Amino acid sequence: MRSILRPNAFYIFNLLLIFIFSIIVNSNNSFSLVYTSLYCIFHFLIIYLGIYYYRKALYFIFFLYGLGLDVLWLNEIGPHLIVFMVMLVFFNLTTKYWYNLNSNKIYVIILVLQIILITLEIMFSYIFFQYSISLNHFLQIFFISLLVSFPIFLFFSYIDGFK
Repeated sequence: MRSILRPNAFYIFNLLLIFIFSIIVNSNNSFSLVYTSLYCIFHFLIIYLGIYYYRKALYFIFFLYGLGLDVLWLNEIGPHLIVFMVMLVFFNLTTKYWYNLNSNKIYVIILVLQIILITLEIMFSYIFFQYSISLNHFLQIFFISLLVSFPIFLFFSYIDGFK
């Protein structure tokens, strides 16, 4: 029986999600680069969990995070919730294909999915709530995603190695 003091990687990733979520929903303009970086890491981790740790419990977890981001940022239910839930259905349909890929290919797929995910959220925010789209903000997210994704992927792989 696994001890509560030695949680497995899935629980560690969920603790990271809670920690990052609690920071990004309380954003401050003076640290916008830090919050944008954590926002990118949050999305990377969401996708990483969906690919490597797909299970039915993720529907509840992603629902809570999508709902939390939408309600706390937009005061409406919308883009994060929709995109997170559709992404999980996508992972459910494609989960058998992930096993044949090596870690480098999965890293690239996660990075591409992260950019697509954030782009869809921005587009849905604009369509549903007339949230302004800033090309500078999107490019900042894109470049931060490129910069932090590989070290984060290595860190997550290290966490996966915990026994």
